[in-house]
Amino acid sequence: MTTELIRAADLAELRDPALPADIDPAPRHVSREYAQRARSERFVSGTHVHGQTVMHYKLYTPPGDVRVARPLLVMLHGGKQGLEDFVLSSQMNEAAGRLGWMVLYPEKPTRNGDPASWSWYMYSHQQRGRGEPAQLASLTRSVIAQHRIDEQRVHVAGLSAGGAMAAVLGQTYPDLFASVGVHSGLPYGAVDDASGASSLQRYGHADQQPRVERSPTHGTPPTIVFHGMRDMTVHPSNGVRIYENAVAGQPGEHRFENGREGGRAYTRRTHVAPDGRTNAELWLIEGAGHAWSGGDPQGLQADWQGPAASEQMLCFFIRHPASH
Repeated sequence: MTTELIRAADLAELRDPALPADIDPAPRHVSREYAQRARSERFVSGTHVHGQTVMHYKLYTPPGDVRVARPLLVMLHGGKQGLEDFVLSSQMNEAAGRLGWMVLYPEKPTRNGDPASWSWYMYSHQQRGRGEPAQLASLTRSVIAQHRIDEQRVHVAGLSAGGAMAAVLGQTYPDLFASVGVHSGLPYGAVDDASGASSLQRYGHADQQPRVERSPTHGTPPTIVFHGMRDMTVHPSNGVRIYENAVAGQPGEHRFENGREGGRAYTRRTHVAPDGRTNAELWLIEGAGHAWSGGDPQGLQADWQGPAASEQMLCFFIRHPASH
């Protein structure tokens, strides 16, 4: 399988092979009003209760036939960024809509309503069946149960703390999430308390070894990583480590590509298995800071000059349905 660059301009011509090319827009016995509503684009708010925790979320549904099972992407906002700015900055709805994907945006539960950061660095939130991973998995399964979702094509991505939590979900729920996207994030299990988080973010290493062990049964799911080389919030070495974790112990070769897109130069590293499958991608973007690459310039955490991270992540996810 090739690993050529797919640019944003090509996305409109790219179709997810899991979705049918032509399907009757609505059953013949239903009204025209139903057919119109079924084909319309929607972006709705909701709440989900898991134990004593209430999680708010937004769910994007692209236009099209509601009877068709669609892929689902779970998008996790950055620390203290807030859901609304993440939607704007990433422009993921626009990219997903062109491919017929649904997008779920959970919001970190807070007591006072202010934006808050996912607890990726806490031991109690790095385990399956506990804390935020359990809450997010419960919400994802609830959305799958309520909508026509292709369960082999459920993926997760995030920015900053959300990217770190996406890495946690990839390790703790590999049976739920087929692949992972991490933008400006941090590796799973590198720290397990708040005292080590600051050092990891600033310098790329922790002061002590964590207690968390990586899953020996499933390993790391296919992972795509974006990181700005001038990120002063999360050291770029964290992105490199996420990539290295994703390919550790896997046979294959590293391929390198240097290019320029959207006004910024980048280095793209790809790990390709002997059968041609891409296990992981790492995009290091020159001059970019702590912001979503290729995002909307009106977003607070968007770098409009960089390669289009949303489009590239979706292209990666299309090539990586679940193997379980």
